[in-house]
Amino acid sequence: MPNKFLDGGVAGLSIVAHEVFHINISVFLVLFNIPFLIIGYRKIGKTFAVQASLAVIILAILMNLINLPAVTDDKILIAIFGGFLIGLGVGLVIKGGAIIDGLEIIADYTIKKSGFTSSEVILGVNTVIFLFAAFSLGIEPAMYSILTYFTATKTLDYVVDGFEEYTALTVISKEYELVKSIIVNDFNKAISVYKGERGYFPELLTSNTIAIL
Repeated sequence: MPNKFLDGGVAGLSIVAHEVFHINISVFLVLFNIPFLIIGYRKIGKTFAVQASLAVIILAILMNLINLPAVTDDKILIAIFGGFLIGLGVGLVIKGGAIIDGLEIIADYTIKKSGFTSSEVILGVNTVIFLFAAFSLGIEPAMYSILTYFTATKTLDYVVDGFEEYTALTVISKEYELVKSIIVNDFNKAISVYKGERGYFPELLTSNTIAIL
């Protein structure tokens, strides 16, 4: 906030609204999150919505109680380390089963319906926010905000999903046609098929066993 760099999501919208209307940012943080909390209650569940609501309220309160001055004037350091700390914090919150931003509710719901990661969903929505910020705060803060959030999304991926860029599954089964049908038709995933044989007993070398990777 002291550097007018956006956090993205509802927090980013709240910062823009705070700069335009000069009203306490916690007010916007709670108001802007209400529609997403309702969506979370309807689409994900009551427990998730309650946890999300508590997280948002606690964040709004702490932003009023804790004063965080600018640590450095170097904008590159602010963007990189700020983005890292944002991604680390949000990632730990998501990994713990809660959220602190309404867009994460949509991301969590979208993950269940598509193959996109949470960071990809959030970054897509934030693109619109950054464009709006470019007109309201200026091109330079918007560009640094994009750098900040790019760093944050990469850190978020590492915290939530780990360092692996893919997930592989190997299935060995005589019912290979059924397994192939489920993976390709039901889950819409690509597969590679390998024929395998047992190697310890000569009389079983003709066993029809398929390994699907």
